Amino acid sequence: MNTQPDLARAAALVAALDAYRQARQTLLAALHLPQSNRDPLAEFSEHLVAALTGAALAPSRVQAGHDLVLPDRQKIQVRYLANPSGAWVNEHLVQRIPGVEWYALVLFEAFAVIGVLALPADRLTQLGQALGKRHPRQDETLQLTRRNWCAIREDPNRFREFGVHAWLPPFGRV
Repeated sequence: MNTQPDLARAAALVAALDAYRQARQTLLAALHLPQSNRDPLAEFSEHLVAALTGAALAPSRVQAGHDLVLPDRQKIQVRYLANPSGAWVNEHLVQRIPGVEWYALVLFEAFAVIGVLALPADRLTQLGQALGKRHPRQDETLQLTRRNWCAIREDPNRFREFGVHAWLPPFGRV
C-alpha cells in the first residue's frame, strides 16, 4: 500500500466526478429520465435514434433484442461506436438479431456525434458486397470499419439502394 497518500490528487478526482455527475444529471433530464445507472452513451444513442426515426422506446430499457419500435411495429436494435478523433481504435460488428428488422449505430469521435446509420438486417449480405467485404457469415454479420463509414458518408445515395439510412450533423437525413 502507498504510504505517501496524494490527498490533492484524491480531491481533484472527487471534484472531477462531481462535475461529471452534474453534467450527467443535465443529460438525463434532457432524456426525460429521472435516474439511470446505464451507460450514458447507450441511453443517449437510443433517444437520438428514436428522435431521428420516429420510433418509440421499447417498454423495458434493458430488455434483450431491441431498443425501439417503429410505428409500423418494426424493431430497431441501437448500438454505438466511440473512437478518438482521426484514426479509429475501435470497429463494430453489426449482428443480425432474429425478429429485429433494423440495426442502428450511432458513431462518436471524441464524444461528438459524427453520424447515425440505420441498416436493414435482411440486407447485410448485399451491403457487405457493396463495401467489398470478405469476412465470413455476411448474411449474419457486417464488420463495420472507419473506411466503411467514410464510404457510406461520402456517397449515401449509393448505399440507399441497400436500404441504408444515414444522418449527419446537424441531422438531416442523407
